[in-house]
Amino acid sequence: MKGSKAGLADLKRLKKELQAAQERAEHERKAQAARKAAAAPEDDVAAFRRSLQSVTPLRPQTRVEHKPVPVPPAAQALRRAHALGETAPRADAGVSDGSDITHLLSEGGTAFVRADAAPDTARNLRRGQWRAGAELDLHGLRVEQARHALLSFLDECLEHGIRCVRIVHGKGYGSQGLEPVLKDKARTWLVQKAEVMAFSEAPEREGGAGALLVLMRQPDGVRK
Repeated sequence: MKGSKAGLADLKRLKKELQAAQERAEHERKAQAARKAAAAPEDDVAAFRRSLQSVTPLRPQTRVEHKPVPVPPAAQALRRAHALGETAPRADAGVSDGSDITHLLSEGGTAFVRADAAPDTARNLRRGQWRAGAELDLHGLRVEQARHALLSFLDECLEHGIRCVRIVHGKGYGSQGLEPVLKDKARTWLVQKAEVMAFSEAPEREGGAGALLVLMRQPDGVRK
């Protein structure tokens, strides 16, 4: 009986020791897991930093800035008038038919170069340095119609970035008294248009004395 009690006591002791060992093992396992979880962020950061050591920074590339194209004043006025429901100012407002411009013309009255343009601009126009991007034919129009048509045409070309144009005014053979009315008027109107840098009588293959090649300045940022 005594031996039996001793064996039972040993069994209980072993059971307690086993349970204690299991609890210690479980506690250690949880402690290790906690340490690993706490160390993980630092390990990830360290790994990320190590990966950056092999990265080569990209060279900065030249950026292209697309600036809005300035709208010519005449086109701005027209749009503003439409938006406000007002009557738009005529393109030929303030342009005179009878100004004496003979002192401003060169090459026998066939060319004009504004003071801030290169002196050989008209000559280069005639030689074809700039290609005409649009053409207006004034045949059959009365003076008032031709004036409005010409200056409206120039404003539209400016708005679309067209720098060089051809104006066909005719040689006057169909006019009363065979006088080239529109030929002289066209020159008078063009000189009064601030955007006109120069004009020249066209070469024979492009109309000769019956046409003008006109070069206009463009708003900043427009090239054509």
